[in-house]
Amino acid sequence: MFEQGDILETVLRGAAAGISFLLALVLASGEIRTRVKMLGALFTFSIGIYVLVAGDALKPLFGPFLHAGIIIAIAATVFFWWFAAALFDDNFRWRWWRIAPVIALPAIFVLRQSIGDGAISSTLLYIHLGANAVLFADVFRIAIANAGDDLVDPRRRFRFVIAVIIAVFGIGIAAADFLSSLYAIPRLLHIFHAAAIFTMNMVFGAWMLASREALFAEAKPLEAHAAPDASLVSAVDRPAFERLEALMAEGVYRQEGLTVAGLAEKVGVREHQLRKLINSGLGFRNFSSFLNERRIDDAKRLLSDPANARRQVLHIALDLGYGSIAPFNRAFKNATGKTPTEFRKDRLG
Repeated sequence: MFEQGDILETVLRGAAAGISFLLALVLASGEIRTRVKMLGALFTFSIGIYVLVAGDALKPLFGPFLHAGIIIAIAATVFFWWFAAALFDDNFRWRWWRIAPVIALPAIFVLRQSIGDGAISSTLLYIHLGANAVLFADVFRIAIANAGDDLVDPRRRFRFVIAVIIAVFGIGIAAADFLSSLYAIPRLLHIFHAAAIFTMNMVFGAWMLASREALFAEAKPLEAHAAPDASLVSAVDRPAFERLEALMAEGVYRQEGLTVAGLAEKVGVREHQLRKLINSGLGFRNFSSFLNERRIDDAKRLLSDPANARRQVLHIALDLGYGSIAPFNRAFKNATGKTPTEFRKDRLG
């Protein structure tokens, strides 16, 4: 019974690892290597390592490199966090706090190994598991927070797949890791753990490969977007495109709280049609970028005008449709590399 269970677990873990390594190879190869692809390859590779070191039967494969494999497996949660942030946030930037967990979590493991069992080791384990929980929670937040703003249909649907993976598999796998660190869990749970990871890899891999280019394309900076050209839009969408352009020329983008659904109603089309038009026809990956292109252009013009030299930046932000100064400052700096105040100072001396 136990030998059959060992064989089944080994087969499941080996298959799950094989899928992970294949996905990593597919993502890392090809002519176009975007940041999102590379982070996806790093994540899927680390999952392959994790699923091998998590099973006792396959640990001997690593030989003297077992601890290195464990450290890569520990970092898998961080790599997943990086991948989700880069995939779902077109304004993803590297910051020190993004790097810190990939140093801290392996360091905690090394420290636990050096001090052995005891109260300090247990405390470090809880810190490690708590950090993983925080990272999973943040991935959930990233996936759900701006789903309505996303214009890339496969990516928008993928947000909810990620949310389900975290809610069902991520929490379940984390719970199994926690229990196995404290108790000798039954063989059946080991098999369930391996089966859950195998299923997750199958679903995750099929979804990624089915819509790979749409998911992993890089967002263009605002200044890289060409002027709207009706000749690039299909004949079926051209009337909607012309109505959209007319509304934008009238300044509809300055309406605070404007949503895709609200704009679609004004244009007279269904929401999914407008999403496709702005994404496929105009090249924008999220609705905020579409609005910000016009808003930031207006902001640069207003901030460069000596007549507005004493006008508060907050008033300019509110007039352009921003609900507060913070999102305006963030959008302006992402587009120009400077804050509105710095930009005005450079232009007006």
